[in-house]
Amino acid sequence: MIGRFAIPGVYKDLFNLREFYICALGGALALMGIFWDWAGLAPAWISLVMALAAVAINGLPIVREAIQGIWERQVNVDELVSLAIIASCLQGEFLTAAVVSFIMTLGSLVEEAVSASARKSIQALVRIAPEQATLLTEGVERVVPVAEITTGDVLLVKPGERMPVDGEIIAGRTAVDESSITGEALPRERGVGDQVLAGTLNYNGVIEIKAVKVGEDTTLGKVIKLVTEAENHKPSAARLVDRYAAWFTPTVLALAGLAWALSGDVNRAVAVLIAGCPCALIMAAPTATVAAIGRAAKAGILIKGGQFLEEAARADVVLFDKTGTLTLGEPKVDDVVAGSGLETHEVIAWAACAEQNCAHPLARAVVKAAHYARITVRRAESILSEIGLGVRAMVDGDCIEVGSAHLGGGNAALPSPFKAHLEAMEARGATPIVVYRNKEPIGLLSVSDKPRPTAQATIQALKQLGMKSTGILSGDHERSVRKVAESLGVDKHWAGLKPQDKLEVIERLQTQEGRRIIFVGDGVNDAPALARANVGIAMGAAGTDVALETADIALTHDDISKLPFLIKLSRRTVAMIKINIGLGLLFNAVAIFGSGYGLLSPIMASLFHNIGSIIVVLSSASLAFFSEGRLAPKAV
Repeated sequence: MIGRFAIPGVYKDLFNLREFYICALGGALALMGIFWDWAGLAPAWISLVMALAAVAINGLPIVREAIQGIWERQVNVDELVSLAIIASCLQGEFLTAAVVSFIMTLGSLVEEAVSASARKSIQALVRIAPEQATLLTEGVERVVPVAEITTGDVLLVKPGERMPVDGEIIAGRTAVDESSITGEALPRERGVGDQVLAGTLNYNGVIEIKAVKVGEDTTLGKVIKLVTEAENHKPSAARLVDRYAAWFTPTVLALAGLAWALSGDVNRAVAVLIAGCPCALIMAAPTATVAAIGRAAKAGILIKGGQFLEEAARADVVLFDKTGTLTLGEPKVDDVVAGSGLETHEVIAWAACAEQNCAHPLARAVVKAAHYARITVRRAESILSEIGLGVRAMVDGDCIEVGSAHLGGGNAALPSPFKAHLEAMEARGATPIVVYRNKEPIGLLSVSDKPRPTAQATIQALKQLGMKSTGILSGDHERSVRKVAESLGVDKHWAGLKPQDKLEVIERLQTQEGRRIIFVGDGVNDAPALARANVGIAMGAAGTDVALETADIALTHDDISKLPFLIKLSRRTVAMIKINIGLGLLFNAVAIFGSGYGLLSPIMASLFHNIGSIIVVLSSASLAFFSEGRLAPKAV
């Protein structure tokens, strides 16, 4: 029981009025027994009955849990408290056993209540999830439980209601308050084609949305799930404490026996048993980790486990993918070059046919260009995406390939006119896309993207935090990548990389230079790099499912300006864990020393023990209020 309170997650449902009233009843009986025994207002047996009743109420559950732990071969601090209670009873100190039982149980409940503050952001997210939604079926409105909604359903969301699922707006316009998920204080305008997240508040418009992700797959569901599971992924500091915690019980038993042997006073041994409970030490890492992950979730950062916080705190190099990460991921086709005998709209049409089912930002730009030009996109067959190169498909019997010049053997294989246009596109920082039909180049598309408004300020903030280097790993051409790197102040850049090339760059930095890498990306071709980096961070909204599953951390609203906050929070968390461990060791050492020398009675030892535990929990809970700060966005 007492030991279980040291593990967040196990006790999350224990603190309630029933538990408190039962504990208070036992405490009242113990205090009344002490008062009547001291005042001599009643026969001694009445005081004894009250003490025994108090021990039965608050002490027996502790003993029961200790026996269960021994039976399951999971020895923890319950055994120490149980031995102290039993020893007090054996020497006839029933009132002492009653008071110790009450203080330990009450202290555990208080610790649990204080620890719950570390979960407030998660509890708040659970509360904002709507339980019902308005389903539109052939224009008929029907209120149904959210659990019955499936992907593709059309839902009506009215002003003042929260989004029941992650979806896409298909009708209407509104402002959406996304502060519960992304931490953004101001409502954002959203219209047809924009994405909305479950749990966010529809501010002032009537909209219809098509469900894209439901249930646990929504961003809100992932936030709750990740924070809940994070307790099972402990940082190394927590694992170190777990290993040494197994030695506490036999060590404290030995010290209690030594105190008894040297002094002949059983009360000293009992006090040592109580004082030696390492609850504060065991709670040092889990409470800090949960508070930090909850705080990060409130800021729109999903962290899959405590060990990734520790890795982020130790990182000294941050590498970025370019398109969709440092740039907005909203590229546009700004120029089209058609081959001999073809019109520009024909080039766009062939390219869009092959790219229509691809999720890459460049592919979306091509399809969007066809849409704006009112070009009919024909059905494609045998679509094959070559990661890092492009896409190949059969359209009306022709083999259409769209992607980089590498698909056709490189720039040198292009005809001279195409080569000149391609070099001109690269010179102005655009990304050229080559369109092939039956292995012959038939046109070029120039696609350009803008850096994110906060990208430059983010890079500067990372350098101010002491990062030794920042860099870009991109499959784009050299000139485009260099232009973005120079405009944002990024130290290094690597261009023309395939997925395995990104992996090799990260491995070389890790093995040859001893760097600890944070890599931020968003696409399928980033998955190997996300997995290999010490910390992989995926762009949550625009990122692919593969990238999100592979990454250790996700940014729910594609806001890279959260990265400096993440690093500061992770560093504060690691420092807090170390402080908590130091406090836990200090409280245990002082309490054991004072008990062994007779300075602390069993009752005083139990009070001192719980004060130490509460202080540790309060220090951890302070992480839930860690200031995020703001970057000053700088246009580039």
